[in-house]
Amino acid sequence: MSVTRPPPRLLFARLLKVALGLVLLLAVLLALLVTLFDWNWARPAITRYLSHTSRRSVQIDDLYVHFSPTLAPTIRLRGVRVQNAAWADPRPMARVGEVSFIFESLGTLFDDQSLVALLVLKDADVDLERQADGLRNWRLRDPEYRGPGKYLIKRVEATNSRLRVVHRGLDLDVTMNASAAAGELPNRIRFAGNYADSPFSGDLVTSPVFSLQLTQETFPLRGFADSQATHFEMDGRMADFLKIGAIDAQIRINGPSLAKLHPFLRGRPPASRPYRAQGHLSVDQSTFGFDRFHARLGETDLAGDISLSRAGRRVWHANLRSEQAQMADLTSLSFNPDPLNPNGQAVPTPPAGPDSGRVLPAKRLATERLQYDDADVKLEIRRLNSPAFPALQSLRASVALHGGVLKLAPFDLGIAGGHVAGELRLDGNQHPAMSSASLDLRDLQLGQLIAKLRSAGGTSAPLAGQVRLQGRGDSIAGMLGSVTGSAALNMAPGRISNLLDAMLGLNGGKVVWLKLTGDRDIALNCASTVVDFKNGIGKSREFILDTAQTRASGSASIDLRNEHFDLLLTPQAKQARLFALGSAIHAYGSFQHAEYAIDKGDAGAAPATSGACPMKTAQASTLSAAN
Repeated sequence: MSVTRPPPRLLFARLLKVALGLVLLLAVLLALLVTLFDWNWARPAITRYLSHTSRRSVQIDDLYVHFSPTLAPTIRLRGVRVQNAAWADPRPMARVGEVSFIFESLGTLFDDQSLVALLVLKDADVDLERQADGLRNWRLRDPEYRGPGKYLIKRVEATNSRLRVVHRGLDLDVTMNASAAAGELPNRIRFAGNYADSPFSGDLVTSPVFSLQLTQETFPLRGFADSQATHFEMDGRMADFLKIGAIDAQIRINGPSLAKLHPFLRGRPPASRPYRAQGHLSVDQSTFGFDRFHARLGETDLAGDISLSRAGRRVWHANLRSEQAQMADLTSLSFNPDPLNPNGQAVPTPPAGPDSGRVLPAKRLATERLQYDDADVKLEIRRLNSPAFPALQSLRASVALHGGVLKLAPFDLGIAGGHVAGELRLDGNQHPAMSSASLDLRDLQLGQLIAKLRSAGGTSAPLAGQVRLQGRGDSIAGMLGSVTGSAALNMAPGRISNLLDAMLGLNGGKVVWLKLTGDRDIALNCASTVVDFKNGIGKSREFILDTAQTRASGSASIDLRNEHFDLLLTPQAKQARLFALGSAIHAYGSFQHAEYAIDKGDAGAAPATSGACPMKTAQASTLSAAN
């Protein structure tokens, strides 16, 4: 009788099934053993061990271990009391009614950092302290260890619990109280503390479970925080409370000054006017956005959208508009946050440098900061007010920063009834930085630009011109001190105050007469000047002023490097003068200390000239020089 043996492949499959069955049986028996095992049998040994290693009293009334169907362990402790470290607060470190550690998986127990999927606290009073050198009071097995933590907690559920956290390295001391509350968000957290000598407090409501880190799971959050008269409100959702990963919420903030936000913002905000703002805040791993916002700083309103893309190179986008802005409010926003370079290090603010008493700013510009961010910003201010310079009216600009090159184009400044428009450019890739200006002046009213001209009657002729300049330097003074190019100004036919004309013509008799009888307007035929600059030195090519009664010519030189100027204006009367003050006006000196003189000479009537105004010639020559 022959025995038929199964094929080897079939035999192997049967053996495999038997082996798997035995493994499964052993797993079930092990799970039953672990589940039915009274872990309190090991509790005294554990408490003695922890008391010995930590050198303080550790007590646990009940110990329970459970495994999920996926073998993820849960460790539950009841009646926990842990004495504090000798160097910490004298009160106990922990008095806990019940605490549960629900681990991510069984395998995570053997990792360098075990992941706790959920920490559940009930009736707990816990004080956690960390010294500046990394010493922590909650490390029981090796209390002197200052390295990374053994456990990472991803989520927390706290009921009727108090938690105090002190971080000496951050100068942070905060106490949180979690209690049951009525409503859709039953978990209420009250907190108060101090951060870098700035006290704060607040009240939040949230879901029973909220994430701390590494989850990207959002949870509802509503509440407020106060610090030094600054009030902040939030209503929405956020993820990972400790390492914020996402936010989608409406926020409101107001306070007496942005300076009160220090030290909660990187950098030191400026001392500013009272402010308030509200809008929609959205944050995720790659973008930050503050959209549909409305803000007010002092008497300045601002609205629009701001976003920051953090995917690779950081890129700012903004579309901002203001119906009315005060220059004093805007200049108070000299907030200079410390940007981060590609290595994540803060870029220091350059030193102010010695005070030289100069008019042009000599402080070094941190042009290296242009390397780390890109930006596209549009700004429109429909009404711009400045008591110090009332001729300002409006501003429209598109700001582009790409690869270290900052460009304002188009740029349009409403001023004195007209516009200064064109392009401004700063290249931070070069050392020293290269700057350029290509601007056109249209329809400016000279009487609105210069207050003394308004008081003297002024003019009604529009002022136009072109500016084509470029320079290099690490400060505004350095750039202007090396500037090369040309600037041309001209006034089209219009009207000029007869009193102003008499003063410019040094006609003393007419000045007295007009003061007695009253001023009137006379014809202004033209006014024109062209100044060429080379290495910060400007010299006029022509300087002409022609009215119905006076024709004046002159010359000017400007030294932007040393901040000196020299202007000579020689008027020629087209009519005989009863009483002449002199033959020429001479103005000279530094930008800080100007001096004026009237050169004496033959004050008789000079023959009137009838040459054509060189306005068109001046424009053509300027264009030629610019090209």
